[in-house]
Amino acid sequence: MHGARHSWDLGYRAELATLAYYFKSFAYFPIISKPGDEKEGWGGQTGHVQDLWRNKTLEQRWGTAPKPEDTHVFICGAPAMAEEMSKFLEGEGFREHKKKEPGQIHLERFW
Repeated sequence: MHGARHSWDLGYRAELATLAYYFKSFAYFPIISKPGDEKEGWGGQTGHVQDLWRNKTLEQRWGTAPKPEDTHVFICGAPAMAEEMSKFLEGEGFREHKKKEPGQIHLERFW
């Protein structure tokens, strides 16, 4: 899942799409929250990153539900989004990765 307000804010979009094209085990889901600002239009997912998880988009595309046993999540971005997504994932059985306690949620806090 790769979210931003606008398509031009999706850093490394071309590279990530290329990885998804060549590697079946790599899924790429770009989503933007401000499609009305797009000059060229946007045909992809709209909303927020959390929506892709909650509305079962990942489960439908993968053919199976993401589980802590086989899925790692890297969260980077706005603090409110990171906090909301982390809490949601913890409710699904995922744990934040810590130095002495390995987990499946990898958070990058830079704000």
